Amino acid sequence: MKKQLIHRIPNQVESWVPNTGNTKPSRTGMMRHKGFINALIFLVAGSLGLSAFILPPQARSQETTPYCEIALSNAKNRIEQGRDIIVEIDIKDGSEKYPDHPDGRPTIIWLIVEGSAAESVMESPVFQKAIASEIIKSCNSVGAVSFNRYQTGWIYTIGLMRDGTIQKFGCVDDPEQGSPSWGQQWWCD
Repeated sequence: MKKQLIHRIPNQVESWVPNTGNTKPSRTGMMRHKGFINALIFLVAGSLGLSAFILPPQARSQETTPYCEIALSNAKNRIEQGRDIIVEIDIKDGSEKYPDHPDGRPTIIWLIVEGSAAESVMESPVFQKAIASEIIKSCNSVGAVSFNRYQTGWIYTIGLMRDGTIQKFGCVDDPEQGSPSWGQQWWCD
């Protein structure tokens, strides 16, 4: 079951044109609307407590620091800013898939990207590593961040390694080897 951290905002917002009653697509209106929604979420979340407002139940049950909440919001905004892209954030418990996860860090954050700029994000390992590093360093229970092109198998995972570095997971292409261990993922290239 997929749970969203932040609700989707349409790519195009219809803006009202005075005196005509008609609507027309407006890129400026979309950006203003998106900025307004983000500001509103930030204000309401601040007054209600972000965890109770937009995080799914499994994340609310864990202690989520303000630093983590800010890092997730920053990641979403940084990816979306100036791009035709929507980012969905999904928080998953990776302890079953990766029983050898780093101590106390079983959580995997999924950043699902959709839109005409999604490919450029998926093809930018430096950008992905910068975003993943900020999230991992800010979120005490997060061991990895996966970037996924919406409705495809195109996934890159970047995680905290045993030596304390943050690196892209390697690929395992042979099911005969059994389940991937921490630092590996299925068919990523």
